[in-house]
This record gives sequence, structure tokens and C-alpha cells, in this order.
Amino acid sequence: MKFVDCYHKFLEKYKIVIIVFWAIALGFSVWLGPQLLSETNLVFEAPEDSPAAVANGILNQEFPERNNETSIIILIKSLEEETDILESEDVRIFILAFVDSLETYEHYENIQTVQDFFTLNSSGMEIIASGLVSQNRKTTLVIITIQEQTKEETAVFVFFLEQQIEEYGDALEEEFFVGITGSRPLLMDVEEGTKSDLARMDSIVIPIAFFVLALVLRSIRLMIIPIIAMGISFLFSFMIMLPIAMSSVNVGTFAPSVMMSLVIAMSIDYSLFLLSRYREEILKGKNNSQAVRLMSEHAGHTILVSGLTLSICFAGMIFFPMDLLATIGMGSAIAVLCTLLINLTLTPAILLTFGKFFSKFKFSLRFKKKKKGEEDINVEETREQRELKKQLNSIWYKIAKLSTKYAVPIILVVLIIAIPVSIQVFDLKRTVDTNQVFPRGGEYVITYNTLSEEFNPGTILPYYIVISTGETNGVVNQSFFDTCQIMMDELHVNLSLPYNSFFSIFKAPDGFSIPYTLVIEYSNNVSALYDTPEGILYRIAFERYVNQENSTVLIEIQTPFDPYGLESEEFVKDMRIFLENFSDKETSQFGFYLGGGIAFIVDTIDKVYDLFPIMIIITIAVVYLLIAVMFKSAFIPLRLLITIALTLSWIYGFAVLVFEKGIFNWLFPILADVQAMYWIVPIMAFSILVGLGLDYDIFLLSRISEYRKMGYTEKASIHKGVYRTGSIITAAGVIMTIAFSGLLLSTEMILNQFGFMLCFAVLVDTFVVRTILVPSIMSLAERWNWWPSRLPEPEKDDFVIE
Repeated sequence: MKFVDCYHKFLEKYKIVIIVFWAIALGFSVWLGPQLLSETNLVFEAPEDSPAAVANGILNQEFPERNNETSIIILIKSLEEETDILESEDVRIFILAFVDSLETYEHYENIQTVQDFFTLNSSGMEIIASGLVSQNRKTTLVIITIQEQTKEETAVFVFFLEQQIEEYGDALEEEFFVGITGSRPLLMDVEEGTKSDLARMDSIVIPIAFFVLALVLRSIRLMIIPIIAMGISFLFSFMIMLPIAMSSVNVGTFAPSVMMSLVIAMSIDYSLFLLSRYREEILKGKNNSQAVRLMSEHAGHTILVSGLTLSICFAGMIFFPMDLLATIGMGSAIAVLCTLLINLTLTPAILLTFGKFFSKFKFSLRFKKKKKGEEDINVEETREQRELKKQLNSIWYKIAKLSTKYAVPIILVVLIIAIPVSIQVFDLKRTVDTNQVFPRGGEYVITYNTLSEEFNPGTILPYYIVISTGETNGVVNQSFFDTCQIMMDELHVNLSLPYNSFFSIFKAPDGFSIPYTLVIEYSNNVSALYDTPEGILYRIAFERYVNQENSTVLIEIQTPFDPYGLESEEFVKDMRIFLENFSDKETSQFGFYLGGGIAFIVDTIDKVYDLFPIMIIITIAVVYLLIAVMFKSAFIPLRLLITIALTLSWIYGFAVLVFEKGIFNWLFPILADVQAMYWIVPIMAFSILVGLGLDYDIFLLSRISEYRKMGYTEKASIHKGVYRTGSIITAAGVIMTIAFSGLLLSTEMILNQFGFMLCFAVLVDTFVVRTILVPSIMSLAERWNWWPSRLPEPEKDDFVIE
């Protein structure tokens, strides 16, 4: 007995059990699934043994308090052109009252330091105080350093700060802008943006996608099934992902958005493939059980191979040494597998249980009974004639005929059009511009942008040069001080870093080198300089930048450029080259390391892109083997990989034109600030683009193969395969484009880029590759399509109705 017969008998026997199981699963999923949104984060960790990992390891060991602190910044900016913010009594009263109110915070003990201009200035620390005021004296900062907290605790603290600002900020009226920012609030903006994206998909994308599906199925009753299947797929996949997010694995903030888009696209896609085949068989006169069996045998087999192949492509991302990327791959694979499982079990179980309800369609034609004994023959003859007429008049049949008749010219035209776009892929650049991750218009993002304009943007995410002497008290000697001061002078010259970017025990913000003899005076409690503001300030800096054993020192660098921006990757690499050269030139007894900032992201990128070619090779090998086994052919998977490669080059090339060369900047002004794609997008898109390329190809090939096994000629099989699948693939492509277009509506550029590549890929695949290119190539290959398989001798042409 064939497997499909065994499976069908299983479904018929346990259909009620299957429905009850998924009903129970839905109940748990409604409860647990949405909790995934609160368990995601945007945590990056450096690959093991990378330069950033080594530097961060020393930082954590020698300065453990640094690993457990973060800063929240309150920014106050005058909106009046002529206002000096330091001369505003309202601002002074607000800041002092605000700072005093922090003592009412429930976990006040977690607040380590609070810095504001007025308190520091009145304490004689004018140098530090001046760093909290912009050069034009229109903006000032209050910097609150707190112990590292959970996401929930940070959110509570930020909410507390907002309440205090609202309570004490009335006096500022509309003359001043007051905002909050910091690395943690920025992550809160990202998470809020993700929730907004999902809500947008729910309210806009899903209704439109279902409307298109209803037009294709032409059955309100059948529409009930994909609605149920999608709802369960969405919630169930989130529930499966929840324990992973609650473990030590950091599930990326974008994972739910990608999972949601995939569930919408694949759930409707699979429902369309299954239910359109079910409807076709019912209209051919099959009973409900036969229609479900044939649906499972053909459409079910197609989506099974498609779903497994997609999941394997996504699973390849799991092996990247970065939780953010790995969990997107993991979540995508789980979403597709859950969608596949539900469509292969629940959909046929519902059809078998409620067949009388779902199998009723309105027929457009009625047949007259001529003679009692001739009824079946006359009806069958009429059906064949009607089906043949419908086939010959179909636009998809005509396109298939043209594609096979003019195969060579069509292939040449497609290549001529594709090549100018495809070669752009050689100009593909990546960027670590993390601003593409932040949602446009986010409350804390707006404040951060203002901070970047008025101060050193590096205030929010400083770099640290970690210098280890390897011996106790190795820091406190003249030679070491001289070496570090020389290094800072060379950094100032070679990397164009202004002196006020440095915070250390070696130099003042104006570039003045602090003599070692003065350091001794500041540290000697019997010295006349000990209790001076300068002495107090220096000891504070010494305690902050030198470890307890006096063996390791930090030099903090607050970059004059955006630490999340385009220049950061080049800065990290230039800095490492400089430190390596300086270490070789000056001495080998000290260790120089670069930590903080986005150094760990740079190392992650290098590692990920080193592994990317391996991932491509493994994906190609797996895809080839799966398709070769499915169709028992050596040529079909080779042809499929060629068309996928063409699609990929087209998509990546066009993405370069849009996001690097700005061909649409005139139409979409938000693209003007984008100079390259965010580094994770090309990696993340590859697996999904390969999977999407396989999806429709497998569906078309399955139908062509089915006709070829029935004895149709090569060209007749292609014509009929395109005719039967053309409208379905087109509808599926439109629906999938609608599903992925939800990412285009996101306020995060990274998701806009991802959504653009997916939408464009689906459209190209639907209307060019599967509709025109595949039939043309297969018509030229003829019997080699199925080599080395042996198929029946071709005896039927286009005019024989199955």
C-alpha cells in the first residue's frame, strides 16, 4: 500500500482526535504565544576568542563594575534661538528638583552616580560640568549611571523618570525640549517598534491577503480553513519559540516579525495549494474522501518537500556564532514547520469531518439529461469539451505555448535584461550602521539624534583602550605614563581624535599631559593639592579607570562620530592596526586591547561572513539532493539551482541600486541617509530567497511531472502544468508579496530592506522565472529533464483531457 493511502486511512480514523489536539494546542498557544514578544532582545555577543571577546573578558575581570552598569541620559534643549540654557532659572530649578526626586525611586540603591552641570559646577568640578553642556550652550545633560537591570526593571525605571520629568517640567513650558535616551531606552524603542509592526500586519496585511485568497478559491466556506490554520500556526510557533527565548539563548527582537511574515505567507500559500486541488477534484466529480486523498497525494507532497526544504535552508542560520542571526533562522524554521504540520494534518482532518459543508460549490453550468442511459456519457463529453476550450483560451496556456515555441529568444531576452542588474551585486557593500535598526520616529531615537548633533555621539556608547601591565602597581610609574601619553598624542594625530574625546588619568580634556609628579601630589593625603577640586577630581578618575591592583588601566574614548554609524567599522579596524603597530614600536611588555563600542559587532560580522560561503555550499548541496530524490532526476535540481542563482543575483543587484546607488531616493526621501544595506540583511535574506525560489518551482514541476507520468509529451506536460498552476502560482505570489509588504511598512530600515528583497524576489519568481524561464529551459532539455529516470512513452498531446 502506498504511503499516501496509509496516511489517508490514518486521517480518516483519527480526524476527530487531530481536531481536538489542535484545539487544545490553540488554547495553550493563546495563553503562552504572545509572551514571546516580551522575551526578545537585541543583545550581541562577540565570537569566542575574537579580539573583542578577549578585550571584554579583561574588562569584566579587572573592572567588574563596568559590566554591570549602564547610563540613562536626560537631555534638555532650548527651543529658542537666543536662550542660554545655563542662564535659565527654570532649567536650574527643574534639574535640581529632578535630581533630588531620584531618591524616591523604589530601587534607589541601584543608582550609582548622577551628573548634572549645576551640582558639579557648584562643587568646584567645572571641567566635568562643562562636558555636560553643548558648545552653543543650548543643551545640557543629566547622566544617570545605574546598575545593570532586567528589561522589565529598566522599563520601570524609564517610566519613573518620565513621571518625574512630567511632574517637575511644568515650569519649562514649551520653551525647552526634554527627552530620555541611552542604549537601554533605544532597545525599548526597537521592541516597541516590533510590536507596532506586528499590529500593522494584523490590521492591514492579513485582511488583504485573505481577500485575494477568497477571490481565487471562490468559496466563502473554504476560507474558514486557512483562517483557522493561520491563527494556530502563528500562535503555536510563538509558543514553541517561547522556551528558547526564556533560556540562556538571546532571541532577536526581529525574530517575531520575520516569523509572522512567514506564517502569513506560507500558511496562505499552503492553504491555496491544498484547497485549490481539493476544489478541482470535487468539480471533476470525485467524492469528498477521494478529493482529500488526491489533495494529500499531490498538493500535500508538494508542500511537504517545499516546507522541509525551506526549514533546512533556515536551519543553516543556526550555526552562525550570533544569537540574533541564529534565532531568526531558528524561529523561521519553526514557523514553517508548524505551518506545514498544521496544513498537512488539521486541514485534511477538517475536510474529512465536515465534507458535506465544505464540498458544496455553485456550478456555473447545468447539464440537461437527454436519455437515462446516456447521462454520464453526455455529461463527461460536455466536461471534456468545456475543459479543452477553457485550456485553449487560458492566458497561462498561451504563455506556455509561446515560452516553448520561442525558448531560445526568450532566454536570451531575460538574460539581456537581467545581466545589467545582476552585475551590480559585485558592488554590494555592508554597513554596521545600527541606526537602521532603530525605529524612525521612536521617542528615545529622537532624543538620541539630538544628542548626536549637540555632543560627542560617543557619549552613549564609548570605546575603551584596555592596557594591561601584567604586574601589580605597574600603572603607577613614570615610564608607563609617558608611554600612554605618547600613544594618546599619536591617536590624536593619526586617527583625528580630538583630545576632548579622551577620558583618562593621563591627559586633561584640553590635551594637557598630566605630569606624573602631579599625580603623586594628588594621591598624597598630606599634600597641599590633595583636597583641591583638581585633586578630588583626579582621584575619582583614577578610581574609575584603574583596577584595584593598579595593573590595568582604561582610556575611554567618546567618538566625535556616531558610534552606531557608518564610520564605526573602519574606526575599529584602524584602531586595532594602530594599537598593534604602537605595541610593536614602543614595548612588548604591555597588552593593548580595544573593547566597548561596537567592536564586538565588527568581530561578529567578520566571523559570519567567513562562514557565509560554507553555508551557501551546504545549502546548495542539500537542495540538490532533496530535489534529485523527489523528482528522481539529476538535471532538474541543476536547472533549478541555475534559475535560483539568476533570481538571487537579480535581487541582490537591484537592492544595491536602491539602497547604495539611490535610484529611488527622489521617490522615498528616507532612503537618502542609507548608503549600504545593514550587514545582517544579505545573510538573513539568502536562506529565505532560496526557499522561496524552490517553493513555486516545486509546485510547477510536480504538476509537469504528474502529466509526464500520465503519458503526455514533454511540451504538452509543460503546457498543461503551466495552465493548471499559472493562476494558483500568480495568486500565491500576490498573496506572499502582500504578506511580506508588511515589512515595508515597518519604521525600521533593516526590515524595510529585508521586506523589499523578499517582495521583489517573489514578484520576479512568480511572473518571470516560473512563468516564462522555467518552461523555456525545460522545453529545450526535453527528455533530459528526467534523466536518469525512465518515464512512459509520450502518447498524449495538448488536446487530450485528463
